[in-house]
Amino acid sequence: MLHPQQIQQQQQQQQQEQANSVIPEHYDPEIIMRNNKAVTFCQIPICILGGAIAGVLGFSGLFGFLFYFFVYFTFCSLFVLRENKKLSLYFINPRSIWFDGLGSGLMPYILFWTFLYNIIHIY
Repeated sequence: MLHPQQIQQQQQQQQQEQANSVIPEHYDPEIIMRNNKAVTFCQIPICILGGAIAGVLGFSGLFGFLFYFFVYFTFCSLFVLRENKKLSLYFINPRSIWFDGLGSGLMPYILFWTFLYNIIHIY
């Protein structure tokens, strides 16, 4: 059995917790989409540059694909370090930066990787 004072204290604590709890903010989908596009538009030129470097250095096979992941995750790491703790202000899920553009950067990477590899090392 709880004493009436204990019940009153528990109710006060619950009210304080509710007052201190974080209220979900409203996210505008257009702005979130614009932020995702901005990150993607930064990732694609970095992947093109990485593909060009891989082609010039003569990476082939598995090493070329591993270099893609190295370039991609290095860019994401630098972006996260630059933005520090402000990512939750601009993205619903800050982890989306790491994996959303993984496929969109692969095609330009492969294009420039194979193009420059063929020009420099085969012809």
